[in-house]
Amino acid sequence: MNNHRTELFMLSGFLGSGKSTMLRQLLQKEQEAGRNVAVLMNELGKKSIDSSVVPANMPLKELLNGCICCTIQGQLSQQLDHLLKDNELDAIYVEATGAAHPVDVIEACTHPFIADKLKIKAVITLVDAKQWNDKKGSLKVKKLMKEQVKYADIVVLNKIDKVSSSEQKAVHQSLKEINPKASTLPAAYANIPLSVLFSSKTNYYSLPPAERKAHAVEDLHLHSLTLPLPQPVSRLKFSQWIKKMEGNVFRMKGFVIFTSGPEMFLFNYSHGGLTFEKHQQDKNIDPLLVIIGEGLDENKMKEGLHKL
Repeated sequence: MNNHRTELFMLSGFLGSGKSTMLRQLLQKEQEAGRNVAVLMNELGKKSIDSSVVPANMPLKELLNGCICCTIQGQLSQQLDHLLKDNELDAIYVEATGAAHPVDVIEACTHPFIADKLKIKAVITLVDAKQWNDKKGSLKVKKLMKEQVKYADIVVLNKIDKVSSSEQKAVHQSLKEINPKASTLPAAYANIPLSVLFSSKTNYYSLPPAERKAHAVEDLHLHSLTLPLPQPVSRLKFSQWIKKMEGNVFRMKGFVIFTSGPEMFLFNYSHGGLTFEKHQQDKNIDPLLVIIGEGLDENKMKEGLHKL
């Protein structure tokens, strides 16, 4: 009888908190350690952006255009089952959309078909220090962010380079009040040691049922728009257009080609910060952008893009 159980790590945290940056670093460290790992990603958009951080030779399953916690929970169990059957794995990393509740994801990962094949090692929740300190967003968004912290085994206080030391202490204290059991780690650029994950003991089974009425589409009213970028655009105009966008934009990401050259860039926008990074194209990717937020006007956005 085979008693091997694959470790499962879940990355949680609100939109723009740094989950994909952390995933890329953890996967690199896992490869350096010689471990066989796979990735399951959930994104609200119709097209995948974050999967570009996963090495081409690594097993990957994607759940698009829906949130694990409300529309595709059964699919997650099925895809995990496929990963386990098709590969000899030491670990699986599940990156949930920022609108997902950790407990709903864990419930999908403990389906009877796969429960005896998986060992849930840790729920890792990332918190953007500046975003948490600014306290922006609707009441339902704030509640979801607290729930993501409440049900974590490890809380990573990310982007500490964006806040003062006194602000960092205040956020740390706030997180500890919500979840005193979790290990809380400060980080810049979502960088944590791999050893932290291995030493974690999950709190999941000792927790009471979640108060989790904060699903992506119905309750949070989050909209996800996927818009193509068929033509190269001016970098300056594109940046200006993003920063003047109407509505409450939590997260924007995608691939873009600028008029200044043929290279493709991966761009990320969250909480007022916009970054561009040259993208090495080891997969066929079309330029596009995914926008996630509240109160978005798709027609206005298409019109604005057309004018660039």
